Amino acid sequence: MRHLSLTLLSIVMLVLASCDDQYDNIKNYAGEIIYPAGFDTIIGYIGYERVEIDLMKAGRVPSSQLKLGKASKTVVEYDGEKHYIDSVCSWVNVTGLTETKLYRFYVYTEDDYGNKSVPQEIALIPFTKLDRELMGIASPKLVISPSAMVVEWPNGLNSVVMEYNSLSYKYTDKDGAVQRGEVTTPRFYCGNLAAGEELTLDVDYKVVPILSDGTKILDTVIVSKQLVINIPTRDTQFSPSETAVLQANGITTFTAKAVENITSLTYPLHTATLSDLFYFPNLRSLDLTGAGLANVLPTLEYNRNGVKSRSGGGSWQPFMLRVEKPADISISSIASLKDILESGQLQHIRYIPKSMGLDNILAPYVETGVVELVQDNDPLYPETVFIEPQFFVKGQVVDNNWEMYNYYSGAFLPRSGFTDIGKFDPQNETVNGQPVDLHLEQLIQSDGSNIYKSVIRMRSGSFAMCLPKEYRYDNQRYKKLRFKMFCGTEASIMAGSNNVFLQPWIRPMNYMWNFGNNSIYGQQNWDVSQSQQNWIQTNQIQNEWREYVIDMTPNDGGDNSNRRNRVIVFNIGHEPSSFTYDANKQVVIYVADIRFTKN
Repeated sequence: MRHLSLTLLSIVMLVLASCDDQYDNIKNYAGEIIYPAGFDTIIGYIGYERVEIDLMKAGRVPSSQLKLGKASKTVVEYDGEKHYIDSVCSWVNVTGLTETKLYRFYVYTEDDYGNKSVPQEIALIPFTKLDRELMGIASPKLVISPSAMVVEWPNGLNSVVMEYNSLSYKYTDKDGAVQRGEVTTPRFYCGNLAAGEELTLDVDYKVVPILSDGTKILDTVIVSKQLVINIPTRDTQFSPSETAVLQANGITTFTAKAVENITSLTYPLHTATLSDLFYFPNLRSLDLTGAGLANVLPTLEYNRNGVKSRSGGGSWQPFMLRVEKPADISISSIASLKDILESGQLQHIRYIPKSMGLDNILAPYVETGVVELVQDNDPLYPETVFIEPQFFVKGQVVDNNWEMYNYYSGAFLPRSGFTDIGKFDPQNETVNGQPVDLHLEQLIQSDGSNIYKSVIRMRSGSFAMCLPKEYRYDNQRYKKLRFKMFCGTEASIMAGSNNVFLQPWIRPMNYMWNFGNNSIYGQQNWDVSQSQQNWIQTNQIQNEWREYVIDMTPNDGGDNSNRRNRVIVFNIGHEPSSFTYDANKQVVIYVADIRFTKN
């Protein structure tokens, strides 16, 4: 019994001892802070006097959709100050960072009791006003006249330190008016300037700075620079780009003073640049047809087989168009034309559609009446146009078998320094020692001023009418090639094998054989043979000029066509297998009234 009592007493004491310490674990946690949930990442981006900081791997989630336990606000701490946002944010925009220094940011959440999460930490250096002011801008190229100026960056304004968006500019003109403008292209025009004075030009560049690691900052900034330019005087000479064109317009002295009274200019279709328009402050009218300009066409020389010949020179003729496809036409400084159009200076432009690739630029000014589009019924395009002798080329430059003795009845040929053609008097003509009446009254040009005499020397005797390589025949407008032929050799000599020379063989082509560098569109040649019924007949020999009409419309000259014929070969005789020249029995053929007609 005694042992049982002792056992019960021991159990009670153990239970009492155990009950005294049952809340010891809770005591250990009494007063402990329960931290709110924190952000799971931190990534920073540089802006202008600000930074953006992403705080969630899930991206930028709206605060209304974001739950981080008991967290109720976001705290951004830097420079010893705390900045509170009354919501939990997946990203923050920190502004007002005006110092160029390293800012260390601590970002965390807090609950309603001020308990904060474990902070995320990042160090960033913002782009500031000081950085902006230190940014370098490339110097522009200036084209200056006494009354106007073009400011441009030909290679653009993008660089390793910035991405260019646009610019605005401001200056005061000679009348005291403040002129302003804004452009996206790195080029602008200033007009109505005071000659011989200093011009202050304020330029604001809208750019996105690029950091040293190659990343762009978040913001577009305005970089302001000032250009101070000395405007030349009226007596300052300028160097024209199209000297021959300006000379053809009667301009010989290239100073602002000398050209300030010029109100109209004419430019040829083969114009390569329009930059000289810039130097004419009072230009009001611009003719882009080339009509009326003397000695303005380029020339092209042929030198082969011991023969030198030349095409071109002289004046533009209505059957001529630029040789290029519209997509290939390249005229530099078109911006100069746009400048004076936009300024309102030009009041009238005369333009042949598709002739110079300016159609899109000029289109807005057609409805306003500033641009006149030349139509087919314009007086510029008469029904008939004679091919002038500046396009004659001796066929022997192609092959010695093309040799013929050529003579011309007018004043233009032979050219000075060339022996490719001689001269003859159609009023006093003899063939094989006998006088021949050329019956000039049968010609349209009955004064005999434009006749080619051809003495067949080799079996393929030929001559050609070749345009300079900048031009082609416009055979959609001038569809028919017409000419007349006359045989001056008596019928008995023309009998037999010589009768093949009573027929013409017309061969349009892109270039003369062996001169492939004169066309970038390949050869694209074709021929027009005449049936025997169209040959000069026996009763016509020494009596009658025979008319020939050639359909030239296969030379389509379309926007994508390679058939851009600029050469017409007159091959007399269709190249017989053999021919022997006899000085006493010369085969003499005359070609006259060579012309184009619309129908």
